[in-house]
Amino acid sequence: MRKHMLQWLLLVFFMLLFLPVTGQARETEPALWLKEPSLRVGILTGQQSVQITADANFDLVNAGTNKTIKSFRAYEKVTISDKGNGFSINGMPVAANGINVVLKSKDVMVSIKQYAHVNNRRYRGDISILRPAGKSGMTVVNTLPVEEYVYGIIKHEISPEWAMEAVKAQAVAARTYALASSNKHKADGFDVCATTDCQVYGGLESETPRALEAVDSTRGLVLFHSGKLITAYFHSSSGGHTENSENVWSSPQPYLKGVADFDQDCPYFKWEKKLTIAELNQAVSRAGYNIGRLQAIELSPLGNPPAVSNDRGVSGRVKHIRLLGTNGSVQITGAKMRTMLDLKSTLFDITTAAAQPVFAGKKSVRTQPSQNSIRPVAGEPADFVIINGSGWGHGLGLSQWGAKAMAEKAPPGNTEYFKEILKHYYQGVEIKKAYI
Repeated sequence: MRKHMLQWLLLVFFMLLFLPVTGQARETEPALWLKEPSLRVGILTGQQSVQITADANFDLVNAGTNKTIKSFRAYEKVTISDKGNGFSINGMPVAANGINVVLKSKDVMVSIKQYAHVNNRRYRGDISILRPAGKSGMTVVNTLPVEEYVYGIIKHEISPEWAMEAVKAQAVAARTYALASSNKHKADGFDVCATTDCQVYGGLESETPRALEAVDSTRGLVLFHSGKLITAYFHSSSGGHTENSENVWSSPQPYLKGVADFDQDCPYFKWEKKLTIAELNQAVSRAGYNIGRLQAIELSPLGNPPAVSNDRGVSGRVKHIRLLGTNGSVQITGAKMRTMLDLKSTLFDITTAAAQPVFAGKKSVRTQPSQNSIRPVAGEPADFVIINGSGWGHGLGLSQWGAKAMAEKAPPGNTEYFKEILKHYYQGVEIKKAYI
């Protein structure tokens, strides 16, 4: 009897031991990765030479044979150059397809962390130098865990001094974007780049205490829609309303739908650019459009969102615009117009203006707002084209200035409000752990 009682008690004990703890079920859901993944970041490309050093003694190792090429002391500076069919290390030719920088931390009896330096910037993780086939120059790759990569992004994408819930929202968006885009530069020998083509990454010098706090407090959290990682686009300021993805890059995504924004405090919420008719003609010609002298611009007037015209998106952003000249006409995208005229966004309207006579040494400008879709720009009375715009960036997904405004109004003590911000700008998403 006593034996059976003991067996029963042991069974109850193990059942209780493995019961889920109330309120923690979400934390114990299976992760996408068994452990935190790493990313290969292309920090430099097309380099003829780079300078390497480290906080510890280090070896330069042949990536193909894994044999040490040469050893160096801590802070000893080494110049690695591209020699067409190999490398040179401080002028010494080396036959190799790649070189790895390997720190020997055990040789330095210190308790602080030690890092490799590339061109006087420190980097966490590992550094390798490659010579990609079919490309000129060397590529420097920094391989490191995702969280440490995001540490070096935040400062370049949002002010770490803003309200913490906005910085945390940016951290989740940046982490999601990085993981969803990890094959973007596979052909180049790395996963993501360190420029605005991916996300701006600056290594250890770009880290700040509040950036680390935002990343650590959201560790592993990413955005899903229909069970898949989303491409978490973000921008500075939408100008009052974000845009549908199909109106910017043609591909519709259910989570990238236009919503009201709260970015009125952005310095670029409203902006203006004025060009003479001659300057506009020159810009059109430089872009390769041989339509003669510009006579008119065809564009629907900008109204309040949601816009309903064929040439504007839901926010009012210009999808396409027609330029009419003496030798023909051309229809171009709003994005092309933005690039051509160096505009802050595609959310703009166009008016013409005439210069009035000079009085007391000053010339005033009289605007001619257009009520029609055709805006004449040639001849009298037009002397200028005035472009009145709003916001900065493509207008998709998270608006950083809007997130700032939302975070500043978050309930005191609510450390989960970043999720409300994310769910506002990314429609129908779930926020889950991708790894522990």
